[in-house]
Amino acid sequence: MKIEYPKQLFPLETACQLCLGHPALAEAVLVTKKARIVSMMGLIENISTYHRICPQCNMVYRYQEWKDGLHNFDNHIFLTLELCLFLRENVTNHVSVSRVVDSLEGLRGEKFPPRNVIFHAYCHFEALCDTEYTYSCINCGFYPPVVVMDLHRKGVFKLAVSDLKAPPDDFNGEHDIESFWNSVHLATISRGFFQSSANNPFTVTPSYEHWAPWIGSETRRSGTVLNTELKKVRTCPSSTEAQLSSVTEDHLIDELAKQKVGVVRKLCKACNIDTKGSRLDLITRLKENMKSRQTYDKVFQSIWGASGGWSVILCPHGIVYSIKFNLRAESPRDFADLLLSWKHFPNVCVYDFARGLATHTNLRVPHSLPFQPFEGRLSDPTEENVKAARDGKLLVSLQWLHESVHCGEDNAHPVTGSSEHYVLYDRFHEQNATDPKDILRRIQLVPELKGWLNSQVAEQFFAKMRKSNYFFNNMTPSTHAFLMRSVIHRHNTSTNRALLERQLNSGCRLELLNTITLSTLGQAVIGDAASKRRSTTVVAQPSSATRSQLTPAEPRYTESIAAQPPTDEAQTQNVGPSHHCGQHCATLTAISNLRPCRTMWSAGGDHPLQEQLVSYVLDEGRPANEIMIKDGPTCLTRENLLSLGLNREMDSMVGNACLRLVKEMVELQGKKVFIMDLHIPPTWLPPLSCDPLGSLPVDSAEKDALIFPLWTQGHFLLCGCCTKAHAWAMGRTVRPGC
Repeated sequence: MKIEYPKQLFPLETACQLCLGHPALAEAVLVTKKARIVSMMGLIENISTYHRICPQCNMVYRYQEWKDGLHNFDNHIFLTLELCLFLRENVTNHVSVSRVVDSLEGLRGEKFPPRNVIFHAYCHFEALCDTEYTYSCINCGFYPPVVVMDLHRKGVFKLAVSDLKAPPDDFNGEHDIESFWNSVHLATISRGFFQSSANNPFTVTPSYEHWAPWIGSETRRSGTVLNTELKKVRTCPSSTEAQLSSVTEDHLIDELAKQKVGVVRKLCKACNIDTKGSRLDLITRLKENMKSRQTYDKVFQSIWGASGGWSVILCPHGIVYSIKFNLRAESPRDFADLLLSWKHFPNVCVYDFARGLATHTNLRVPHSLPFQPFEGRLSDPTEENVKAARDGKLLVSLQWLHESVHCGEDNAHPVTGSSEHYVLYDRFHEQNATDPKDILRRIQLVPELKGWLNSQVAEQFFAKMRKSNYFFNNMTPSTHAFLMRSVIHRHNTSTNRALLERQLNSGCRLELLNTITLSTLGQAVIGDAASKRRSTTVVAQPSSATRSQLTPAEPRYTESIAAQPPTDEAQTQNVGPSHHCGQHCATLTAISNLRPCRTMWSAGGDHPLQEQLVSYVLDEGRPANEIMIKDGPTCLTRENLLSLGLNREMDSMVGNACLRLVKEMVELQGKKVFIMDLHIPPTWLPPLSCDPLGSLPVDSAEKDALIFPLWTQGHFLLCGCCTKAHAWAMGRTVRPGC
């Protein structure tokens, strides 16, 4: 249905809102008769716009009313709110504004205003929206006990580092976060009042003294946050700063070792270093010459780029808590700035250069070491402990990740109650550590984290955001920072919504959706604590029983409607999964630890509640269509499970659910596989005789293997084959195998 918009647009105000006595505004003055409305349906031209002026303060009032479904950018270009929201969804889904305009022009057959004008009009709309950038997770709350930190090296903005001027000598790296981000908002809004950014006095240009990160209001310590990047470019006169410099240099050498020999050779040539020899020879020469500041800067710029990318801190569920848009190449200093700006230091930090972060942060706060005990290692770095960790015989249990403790210390974390703070390597970079003691910084040593914590959650987030680099990297610094914060806010919102829906996906609990509130720690709780015996936290840290069902690729909560069958409350009030299932069960059944051997499927122990659940599920006297398990796309009824538990003829629904777990386990090993749905192969046989090729995915050639479950009398066969692309890469012929 076509919407009719007004042809004349007057400001709603008739009296000045600033002057005392609120004097009446002057008569409306015509601005233009040639304004245009840009909508999803095309252009509406020849719109008259007016403004009014206060006779005392000369304040200009223009039309800025959303009641008509319009957003006024500069009195000449108006966007419909529908188009603004459409552009928001596209930018969130990695489609640039210019591509959207190209599509609309082709669809409507009209010439739209310039792409950059529409883009700035959309940013103007976002800046005027009343958005609360909370940046927190409903599970972890405002203060996550476990965080993952990483750098998005490919996310950069245009910046000439040579244009950065040194700040005053008395500048200590402290920034007023609200003042900075308000100035970014004002710069975005003011584009609607000035012809070009060159004439805009509100433009924000990056500088060491006015460039703050973003941290949620509840998470940060105060309105003052740290950004000490100016110290990256200063000569280190003291022994303490020399240690910091050596830590950063070690990190740079680690990153340099990952580069291909061609990149290293080209870098040596740029630094006037001999380019002959192996990659190790070249890296050794570069390391020797990095004592020169000029060589050091060239290596930095070659590896990471001039503007430094984004430093982000996430919780294990993928919610971004802090983001820092680096002016120069990343170092542990950037993450230390963020952590030291937090109200409560996380108990466990996961970072790709853990030793560097611990050393740098502890040197900055020597009077109260942030990472302790053992400088953030999990155990005392003795030879015995290092050998035990190397032999896989050392486990360090952090029970407070499950059950809060009360140590009574001032720096205790409000969720766990512990004052211990560790920094560990992520799984992909733990082999890069050169110090033998760094083996005590591995996630596998902690039973509460092993098999549950996805240390690559940041990389997965970057893989998603990388799709937007083609247009974000061409923005000015302030626009890049403003819009990226907005996009990440929507990422957090959708992830929180998905977490909540996953945890409330059972029909008996959906009615509680409207009773969910946030606790004082920012965690989602159900019900009114004042009217009930206790207030149930949706998930702060998963319990032992729940954690056994989590996958490292995506922490998830599998809910069973049969989890609490009708029983006598007096008999079962003290019986629960955590009562009989300990950490052994949680670790044993984590997907990352499952192996194809008998011991994995024959765990002993006393599990009365599990036996009770099995009896309930296999009760033939209950409804056959009652849903027992609902997890993502998998939905199993009692009828499905009866085929496996009693008839011993596995239903295809159960088989698909099992093969889904197999696929996840294979993907954790870095392989891409396609497993055919068990219902599909029978359609290849008469009388349907469907074409098997039509059942394959379009990207089947990119898979490492294709698996086809085929049913024969009494059992299934798993038939697999390598794809052509994989076979050619391995130098083999393609042939199916069973």
